Amino acid sequence: MQTVHPLRAPAPFVCDAGYIGKTRRPNLCARAEQTGGGPRQRRSGPSTRVRLRGNGTDHLGSSLTLPGTGASFPGPPGTEGPPLRVLPIGGLGEIGMNCMLIGVGDRYILLDAGLMFPDVTDLGMAKLLPDTSFLAKWKDKIEAVFITHGHEDHIGALPWVIPALDPNTPIFAPGFPMRLVERRLKEYKLWNPARAHTVAIRRPFQCGPFQAEAFRVTHSIPDCCGLVLRCDAGTIVHSGDWKIDETPIDGECFDRDFFEQLGKEGVTLFMSDSTNVLSAGRTQSEAVVEKALMERMLDHENKGRIITTQFASNLHRLTSVKRAADAAGRRICFVGQALHTYLEAAHQEGRAPLDPGLLVSHTQAEEWDPSKLVIVTTGSQGEPRAALSKAAAKASPLLQLRPEDLLLYSAKVIPGNDQKVMSMMNAIAGLGTQVIMGSGTNLHTSGHAYRDELEEVLRLIKPQHFLPVHGEYAFLCAHAQLARDNGIQHTLVVRNGQMVGVGDRRNRAEYGTPTSLSVVGQAALTTFYNDGDKGTGSAEEMGLAMRQQLANDGIIIAAVDVQRPAQREPRDLTQDQEAPRLRGRVRLTTRAMWQDGKRLLRVLHAAAERAVCALPAHAPLGDVERAARGALAVAARNFNNRCPEVVVIAHEVPDPDRPTQQRSVPQGLLRNGRGAGAGPGAGAAPTARGGGAGASRTGGAAAARVGEASAARIGEASAARAGEAPAPTAQGLKAAAATAPVKQAPPLADAKAGAAKPAQQRRRGRPKSQAAKGPKEEKDGRARP
Repeated sequence: MQTVHPLRAPAPFVCDAGYIGKTRRPNLCARAEQTGGGPRQRRSGPSTRVRLRGNGTDHLGSSLTLPGTGASFPGPPGTEGPPLRVLPIGGLGEIGMNCMLIGVGDRYILLDAGLMFPDVTDLGMAKLLPDTSFLAKWKDKIEAVFITHGHEDHIGALPWVIPALDPNTPIFAPGFPMRLVERRLKEYKLWNPARAHTVAIRRPFQCGPFQAEAFRVTHSIPDCCGLVLRCDAGTIVHSGDWKIDETPIDGECFDRDFFEQLGKEGVTLFMSDSTNVLSAGRTQSEAVVEKALMERMLDHENKGRIITTQFASNLHRLTSVKRAADAAGRRICFVGQALHTYLEAAHQEGRAPLDPGLLVSHTQAEEWDPSKLVIVTTGSQGEPRAALSKAAAKASPLLQLRPEDLLLYSAKVIPGNDQKVMSMMNAIAGLGTQVIMGSGTNLHTSGHAYRDELEEVLRLIKPQHFLPVHGEYAFLCAHAQLARDNGIQHTLVVRNGQMVGVGDRRNRAEYGTPTSLSVVGQAALTTFYNDGDKGTGSAEEMGLAMRQQLANDGIIIAAVDVQRPAQREPRDLTQDQEAPRLRGRVRLTTRAMWQDGKRLLRVLHAAAERAVCALPAHAPLGDVERAARGALAVAARNFNNRCPEVVVIAHEVPDPDRPTQQRSVPQGLLRNGRGAGAGPGAGAAPTARGGGAGASRTGGAAAARVGEASAARIGEASAARAGEAPAPTAQGLKAAAATAPVKQAPPLADAKAGAAKPAQQRRRGRPKSQAAKGPKEEKDGRARP
């Protein structure tokens, strides 16, 4: 019997300035007792506004269309080979980006769709995503999506995964993870309530080709589960992320009885979280952290504010902070939007650790009695844009640290973030704030099982085959060895893209191998990158190698002004003379390079100019750019053993030693004896007498004289056609003077004055009305001044 219940359709939404506002739901939490210490705060339910991040497609980039995913689906045909198939898309050999295809024959479900956060080499990137182009190509084989819990490394890639699948593919998840999925998909306008189905713990439901059943595990986020997949070919168990907490904060214990039941039922393949396999012993209970927080807060009584930082998704930790704050008589203020996001989702499911209406707003925090306030912030991993990092740099408008404050670091430093976190803590300590952190403080406990817990579950389930998942490759190998030490001989360690085939060992004769756990196919997968906004693509498309080169070696940008000498005929060259060469003026700048004062610039200038001037006069601009680029690269490498990116742009400029070339004005441009000053570089419309009043400094005056001379010639030609000898006129004399070569054009101001002065003098000799009308023609066609 299927017991999956579709989510109720949400209340109507109204778009408002980039946000989606939802009608407020009634407060489900018990009314908390208000403690003193500040002005009474207006109570209100949680805000469920969602900030739009895309229109459903503009964030995808090439994540659905990248070619090269393979012509055929990996592995043998569905009717051949081991019937049960597992294809990890992400999460093996790495921490995060958990995503896996599990199927029987040619029918699959997708388990989780997480992202991974970048390391220091992924410059400018915010998210790493699984190969959604592979999922898009084979979407006809994927019949359902199941989400085990609501951490980003399990749901963060859904805005890219959901568009890759068929529009009718259902999404299954427990209640609280489904709330987080709903919010995330609404941010990208991808939410469709008809596809969403909540599942109840220990209630079987049909999920693609499997009869599925979710079971309870404890983790650092509420409503976390593992998954059992049953079919005729065998039973697969996936643990999800888990630990064994004997005294969980929310009272939902690890279902040890169900694991024992699975061991009796028989499990064909067991996949388990390997994150903390190298940590001996067992994890601490969240109750231990709650006690430590309470002691620290009571010791800081009447001394100032208490600031805690944690993972925003760790609502169990928030419950511990709330109970400790109540014991110390303090109210809680959130600084960090992610905290509100998770609290609102928990509030909608009735799992909120505190009443959102009793939170102190950050606008009131400055007026609140410091000895009655606990500030919970994001930024435990030193993220540059997070609240605590900004406060450490004195750049946060919401949080200003004080010497009397106490900071409780209630999180784990993720490997790779050590330097960022310690730099942030040093800055905070420099402000006088007391910092308490470290493993001996009991302010944090992991959400992933330690070695003794992993061993206990292996003994409970006693699977036929074991496949370690979720962790670095060394973690997977250590977990496989732990399974062999506990009597599970059929284990396998694989990487992303390697398809595993397995069959129930009770039917091993049918599949013909001593162990039916083996690699049966390989998929060529691509990791996609997102820059935190709409930029999504492969490493090549996002230019990661170039970003790294620019960060390590810097960049040189050069502009080459190419000047070509006057062309001479070969007969004009003597045997001792060489062919003319280019002349070039190089302008360059560098970024992120050691310059040794200005010596680097001088060396680069000399190298580029030598390379350009060695080229023949007729060399195309492409050759100029290549020659300059090569010379600059060699000079930079010789100067400081660096290989910077070199960008060269070449363009031609007039040679200042060339005489200015004059052009005759076509007769079609002249009317009624008027010339058009259209010389090269003319910058304004010509005047009535052909003088380009707005001509440029290099060609304006010459153009003006050419225009007047042309007008005179046209008048004389008209007289000759009429049978009269042309009389010498002022225009004719000026035309004769204009035919002489012009060595250099006068400055712009002189050109304007030279064109305007004759016109003013001529206007003085005739009536004002005539001067305004321009020259008047005689009956014989001559232009009369």
